[in-house]
Amino acid sequence: MTEEKEEHTPELTITEEALRSNQRQLTDIIEFLPDATLAIDTEKRVIIWNKAIEEMTGISASEMIGKGDYVYTIPFYGEARPHLTDLIFQDDEKIVNRYYKVNREGDSFTAEVFCSALNNNKGAWVFAKVSPLHDQAGNMIGAIESIRDITEAKNKEKLKELNTQLEYRVSERTAQLESVNKELEALSYSISHDLKAPLRHMTGYVSLLVKKYSDLLPEEGHHYLDMISVSVGNMGELIDGLLQFSRSGRIEMNQKLLNMNEIVAAIIQPIKEQAIERRIEFNIEPMPLVFGDPDMIKSVWSNLIENAVKFSEKKDLTKISIGAEENENDIVYYVKDNGAGFDMNYAAKLFTVFQRLHSREDYEGTGIGLATVQRIITRHGGKIWAESKAGEGATFYFSLTKRKESEKTC
Repeated sequence: MTEEKEEHTPELTITEEALRSNQRQLTDIIEFLPDATLAIDTEKRVIIWNKAIEEMTGISASEMIGKGDYVYTIPFYGEARPHLTDLIFQDDEKIVNRYYKVNREGDSFTAEVFCSALNNNKGAWVFAKVSPLHDQAGNMIGAIESIRDITEAKNKEKLKELNTQLEYRVSERTAQLESVNKELEALSYSISHDLKAPLRHMTGYVSLLVKKYSDLLPEEGHHYLDMISVSVGNMGELIDGLLQFSRSGRIEMNQKLLNMNEIVAAIIQPIKEQAIERRIEFNIEPMPLVFGDPDMIKSVWSNLIENAVKFSEKKDLTKISIGAEENENDIVYYVKDNGAGFDMNYAAKLFTVFQRLHSREDYEGTGIGLATVQRIITRHGGKIWAESKAGEGATFYFSLTKRKESEKTC
């Protein structure tokens, strides 16, 4: 019997050394795994606590090795609830229901868990996987858990979901808005055309009255007819303004390279001829070329220049400056006058339909022109704004985006 013991002792020694070596190798591998990893024995004592989980939790291995389950459950998960590794020892539906999503993979379990104690108590989402540990004989000796921070992925997933919802809502609202705008534009266009007919009838009957019964009408009657004619004229201008405003949002744009100096010169010439009794001084600087719809941009310049002339008519000498300032991405054009100006507290009303900062008695107009100008500039991807002081003139600016060289050749 003694000889048999001596014969087997070397073999047992080699086996124990091999096991210890394998255990050291396994421990070293686990120690440097990128995922946070812990292991517990059947008594739920911590036997492995690697560097990754130290960094994730801020708790060192020396604090955890040999400690019981609830010692690390509370600081890690931030609340006293059954640990996921409990599923290895007891497959309990109550434990499963305490987690966001638990999946079974053979003897292993995976789950997405929100850990409130992580990230300086701001919380973090982790993906955890637990599996049983067995000895060589196949007996379960504990459980091992690997934990990966998936907060960033979760946030991206949530952000993607929110973006999808937002895009859908924006698309839905845009479609609704476009539908309403089309209906309003169609209504505006239809009403404007329908109103033209009765105005023509009124003008015709007033002309007939003056032609046939002029001698029979007293002076007061002629005054009333003149007032009707003026009102019909104002109404006609208002309808024309509405038609132009409606068309500016509907017609298809045909963008070309435009010479702004040529457009401005063509607008100014008839103004000079019609206002021969006024002293008007135009100062026009050379302006860069830009892409835009010729008719629309001409309408913009016409509105701004005619407004500058109109609102400076009470000046002995009207001074109007026209030019442009070129930036990296935009060209900002301007029209400056020395006229009546306006209070900047009411600047928001400038580009709204039917809003006027001056009475019709002082200055004629429909209150639609600047609203049309803004719609045109917006359709071109630009902006329009104004600066002024009451009694000291006004400057209107509008920007148009430069077109890149690659776009110019298209």
